[in-house]
Amino acid sequence: MKKLLMLLAALLLALTPVLAEETAQDVVVPVRILPQSEDLLYMADAIEKAEGALAVLPADILTRAELVRMSDESCQWIVTIFDLTNFADGWCVAVDAKTGEVMTTDTTNIGYFNTILERWELARGVEALWPLEDKLLFDTLYTMQPTYGLPMDGDMPQGEALVKAMAAVGVTSAGEYEIGYGYIMGMGDGQTNGVWEVWFMQENEMIYKVNLDAVTGEIYLIEPDAEGNG
Repeated sequence: MKKLLMLLAALLLALTPVLAEETAQDVVVPVRILPQSEDLLYMADAIEKAEGALAVLPADILTRAELVRMSDESCQWIVTIFDLTNFADGWCVAVDAKTGEVMTTDTTNIGYFNTILERWELARGVEALWPLEDKLLFDTLYTMQPTYGLPMDGDMPQGEALVKAMAAVGVTSAGEYEIGYGYIMGMGDGQTNGVWEVWFMQENEMIYKVNLDAVTGEIYLIEPDAEGNG
């Protein structure tokens, strides 16, 4: 019996990576925003479908919708609805752009769609290490007011931002870390240069994060700070 149990345990351990890989492969997430085409559901119809999926529609809402190509090559409308009376409750409804079928509905009472982030991280890995384009897409689709963007003319390149961030936290070798980047857009008219985020990661855990001016290199934020606050 003991040998049989050991055999079963070994078999389960051998199967675990395969099962995890299949689960990740099965997750369907957006890959890019599409232009409207005549053969796909129009935005107004998608929003009507999404609002109809809610048990109660708040009186004062902000609604955003984007037509996207998914990782399985299907097309969906991603409709986000935020309750402006409390700025926290939100709903995200995915609508099939060909049939009008409601595919998924995610909710949040903290102003952030954690269930969607979990799906994206299962498919693409930890958020801090996503390419800039993926962070921009996620932000565009699921936040009330997007903040992530792409570098502008006049911004320092990623490599220079990394060197300045390393100096700020006393890191002498970037090879000890997985490095992730984010770009926070400038305020105002969108024409103002923004802020580089540089993440120093080990085993999917943040060791340091540094925010610095994308032009001057001025350090705005270090996490954890000198008191160890992350």
